[in-house]
Amino acid sequence: MTIKEIENILDIPRATIRFYEKEGLINPQREENGYRDYSKDDVEKIKKIVILRKIGMSVNDIADLFDGAKSLPEALEENLQNLKKQMEELQGAMNLSEKMKEASAEISDLDADQYLNYIDEEEKQGHKFMTIAKDIATTEKKVIASYFSWTDVDGNSYSSWWGILRNAIIAMGLSGVILCLFRGSWNLKNFLDAALGMLCIIAVEGVLSIPLYFLGKKHPWIAKNRTKALVIAALILAVILLILSNIFNI
Repeated sequence: MTIKEIENILDIPRATIRFYEKEGLINPQREENGYRDYSKDDVEKIKKIVILRKIGMSVNDIADLFDGAKSLPEALEENLQNLKKQMEELQGAMNLSEKMKEASAEISDLDADQYLNYIDEEEKQGHKFMTIAKDIATTEKKVIASYFSWTDVDGNSYSSWWGILRNAIIAMGLSGVILCLFRGSWNLKNFLDAALGMLCIIAVEGVLSIPLYFLGKKHPWIAKNRTKALVIAALILAVILLILSNIFNI
């Protein structure tokens, strides 16, 4: 079944279907000509995804359902709690919107202090508004994902740890092939040695990159010269480990 047929059957744009595929929710087969061939199971899966997205469930939670990491009742309970929180936030936002509309003010003469005080008083009484911390968290997530190269070819951060784990597995597999070619012997030991070495590299980079990322916010040179800073930090760490190994005879 072609993507055009899926569009007609489910009445959803192909961009949405491809987004679900990009997120790993569906995996249609490829024909010899390279076109996607959607099966009946794919169609049923997309229908379920549409339903779950319509009730506000996140892509990550949907992926967990299909992977068996969560049960449907568990995911629905979490979704209900999230929806209740959103309703509380929306109610506060709606009340303030009505208040601002009644004042008939334009943005140029909007009394910001008055409305900020109103929000503050309402929040003290337990009423909720949209949280702006989500904006910061979303931005930080994208920046950090890009910094650690936890992004796909389009520069979008992976929606789940599976994307990162998948790339790590690929990297370990390729390093195993390279090591086997270098040693001239294809065996499990070479693959395990390469995988261990790659894991060590990933771990060291992660340990060093986290403080370097935050230091880069205060020191522009570190942010502009990430690779150099990472190499310098790795050399310093290597020297420290060498000194410690000599001291403790490791």
